[in-house]
Amino acid sequence: MKVEPSALASVGTAMATHPEADVVAAITGPTNLMAGVTCRDTRDLYSYITERVAPLHGVRELETAP
Repeated sequence: MKVEPSALASVGTAMATHPEADVVAAITGPTNLMAGVTCRDTRDLYSYITERVAPLHGVRELETAP
């Protein structure tokens, strides 16, 4: 995911508290934050992304792969 650099720490910290998050890490390259999450199904994944991750201040882009 792409996160505004000034919000990288706050987004990473917020996501790390989510019970769905197995790992959250700052990375280098075209994106700057990676998260591995466990959801019950694709509907739950969609809800997690749209209701919990996308609203975090500083999140610019998300890419998922179930």
